[in-house]
Amino acid sequence: MSEFTLQAIIDGDSLQLSEVFASIAAAESVDPAGLRLQLGAELLRGFIHTNSWDTRLQPLLDEFTSAACAQIAKDDEFYCSAQHPLRVFFSTITPPASHWCKRDSKPNQQLFDKLSALLAFATTYWSASEEQQIAGAANLQQQLDDFTNWLAAEDKRAAMLEARLCETELANLKLISAEARVAEAINHNLAERPLPIELHNAIAITLKSELQYWAFNTDPAELSQLPLWKSWQRLLPALGQLFSGDGIEVDDQLLYDQIPLVLAELERSLQYPNSNAQAYVQLVEQLNHCLMSAIQKQAQECSLFSELANPGGQSDMHTHIPKTLLQQTDSINVGDWIIFNGDGADSIRCKLALKNPAIDQLLFVDHTGRKVMNKNTKDFALCLSTGIARPLLAQDLAAIIYSLLPSLIERANRSVQAQLLLQKNKAEQVVRALIAQQQAAAAAAEVERAAEQARIEEQLEARRAAARKAMMEARALADEKMRREAEQAAEAERLRIEQAATQAAATIAKHQQASQSISELQVGAWLEINSEQNADEKLRAKLSVIISSTGKYIFADQVGRKLAEYTREQLITLMVEEQIKILRNGDNFEDQLAKVIRGLRRDVS
Repeated sequence: MSEFTLQAIIDGDSLQLSEVFASIAAAESVDPAGLRLQLGAELLRGFIHTNSWDTRLQPLLDEFTSAACAQIAKDDEFYCSAQHPLRVFFSTITPPASHWCKRDSKPNQQLFDKLSALLAFATTYWSASEEQQIAGAANLQQQLDDFTNWLAAEDKRAAMLEARLCETELANLKLISAEARVAEAINHNLAERPLPIELHNAIAITLKSELQYWAFNTDPAELSQLPLWKSWQRLLPALGQLFSGDGIEVDDQLLYDQIPLVLAELERSLQYPNSNAQAYVQLVEQLNHCLMSAIQKQAQECSLFSELANPGGQSDMHTHIPKTLLQQTDSINVGDWIIFNGDGADSIRCKLALKNPAIDQLLFVDHTGRKVMNKNTKDFALCLSTGIARPLLAQDLAAIIYSLLPSLIERANRSVQAQLLLQKNKAEQVVRALIAQQQAAAAAAEVERAAEQARIEEQLEARRAAARKAMMEARALADEKMRREAEQAAEAERLRIEQAATQAAATIAKHQQASQSISELQVGAWLEINSEQNADEKLRAKLSVIISSTGKYIFADQVGRKLAEYTREQLITLMVEEQIKILRNGDNFEDQLAKVIRGLRRDVS
């Protein structure tokens, strides 16, 4: 028996899978039905574990898997064919069910209702009898077709909505990114620092607008080299250190050292291109006036500059994120599904629709193509590292089947090997018993042949002795007178005796040869026997049985019908009389027996 293989089973050999269950059941003394039920339950547990559904769908899934487990246990074809109705149902319903979560929208509620109805119908269908399933197969297919068609239309609508959203969001994200970058730069240097009150609006409106314009219209890689941007990267840290107020005092020496440099930098910045020349000149003039008042120790009403609103969230541009976390974020691609879990809130399942490194923003949408949230790369990396966000993994039934069947097949192959080993041991015992029986029979035949040979030798020696004695007596009784006649008679008698002895020796040798040939006969030997009715007719007979207890040899023709029955002595006589001829001796004895026979032949000769 060949080994069971995974490839043959998954290619459609359900009969081999049935033999796997039968082999394990026979070797381990378990119920095949229970083994199938156990495998089905393990398969569905793996499916539920690797395909996490929303908690609102879980009760429906539990009811369905109970019915599905019983169906899987009854039909081995489930594991062998991707076109099995139950596997087709799983592959149809799993993607939309995995992506659904509670959201306030009509399409979302429609999907929940259709999933609920389809799961309820499938639970009823696979809980029914086999006859009812056959009758309702067309209805099940219609339900699946309707759901698939509706889902395809919804997916197409969602794709169009997602595309439009990405276009709009890309522009918004670019603006938000520019605004966030400017707000972070200003807040980092001026927030909660004393500034003249007249500068608050100028910085929060005019300066922010000017820098935001360049951040929006300049490639991020080139922005740091823009003259006006570089100039304000030098000016902002200095402005936050030059005004006193609210308990913060500035050293006079710092004012004398820094203000001339800041004034010179402001003067140079007027030479660079700007978006609103009039507003920018006014901003520079206000700053010059406030700085001159500060260095001249003129009184100015100062207050702490309020932090600008940051549309990019609370993340600080200087927050350090480990490289490994950023690499984990880089591994998430557009189209990947993510689960966000809040504190005590429902999980949110969304798809990454937009990932643009240029604006450092990620856009997430739900299965209907509607916006769920925006995250920058650092925030998303932190969500992944803290477990707030995780990839939505999904594994189809085929992969789970591939992981479960090898261990089952290995158990079956071990069972088959154990059974084959047991059968081999039994066969070897039978063969050893037959060999021992044949060896015992050969030894007995050899003893008998040796005894027969000794008896023949004794008879021959006795005859020779008698012949010699008769010759001696004949010569002693011859009269000298009748010497010539006596010599002639003696010579004639000697010739007669020698001829008789020669014939006797030939007869004995022929008898011995015949006895040896008969002793060598084995079951399966073929002989040619002269017909008793027709001397010219030759009968071909096969030695079928040797009855050791009676010494009978039974022969049959080519179709197995009994043809003749002889004793050993009869066979030897027929052989001597050349009434039979051995065509084939049948199975040979061992080489040692053959050597003994050849030795005996040499002794006779």
